Formats: sequence, C-alpha cells, structure tokens
Amino acid sequence: MSSILTRTRRQRISPARWLVVGLLAAIAAGLLVEVGLTASSAARAPLAAGSAGGDSVLVVAGQVTRDSYGLYLVDQENRTICVYQWSPGERKLRLLAARTYAFDRKLDQYNTEPDPLEIKKLSDKARRLDKAASDR
Repeated sequence: MSSILTRTRRQRISPARWLVVGLLAAIAAGLLVEVGLTASSAARAPLAAGSAGGDSVLVVAGQVTRDSYGLYLVDQENRTICVYQWSPGERKLRLLAARTYAFDRKLDQYNTEPDPLEIKKLSDKARRLDKAASDR
C-alpha cells in the first residue's frame, strides 16, 4: 500500500513545479554570476564609497556643524582635503577649509599625548619583562 502512495506522490509532481524549480535555479545562478562579476570588477578598479569617479577623489556628505551639513572632499592623488558647507537659506556651497596632508604624513608626532617615544619606552620595558618572565 505504501509503495502505491509513494508512486502516486511521485506522479503528482507537475511540470509547473519543475518549471518553478528550474527558474529558481536559474535566478540563483544569475545572482552568483553577478556577485562574481561585481567582486572581480571591484578588485580591478577599487572606488571608495561616494567616490566621484575613478580619479581618486572621495566625496562624502556629512555634518559640518550642529545645524549644518556639507561635503568633505579628499583628493588622494594631490593629497588634499577640502571642506564645504551648504547654506540652504542662501542656496550656496561655501569652501570652509582646504589643506594638503602630504607633509602631515611625514611627521612622527604633532600635538599628541602621550608622546610616541614614551609609548616606545613602555613597550620596550614590557617586552623585557615578558622575556625575563619566560626565562624563569
């Protein structure tokens, strides 16, 4: 009796169900291909979120003051940062600040606490203590 029910259940699978299964498989395969293409194209030409194109300029909208918003523009090629503020009442975009960070990156320290040399001394001391403890 159970073999008759099993055969009957197998026969009840309609072609429409197979069509739905086939379509779902095709959609899944398409999604996998699309994800693969997107990942490979991102690896070839990485762009930051909000980028203004492939010219290494990053543009990010953000809060400038408590009540105003604007744009932060980072030009990676020329190593500059610009900050713009949007004034909706005047319908104007104002340049608030601009500077190069090319030379900033060459500084070891500036206006930081604790002093990086102090951190180095503490790190060396901790390393010596660890070594002394492991030698025991």
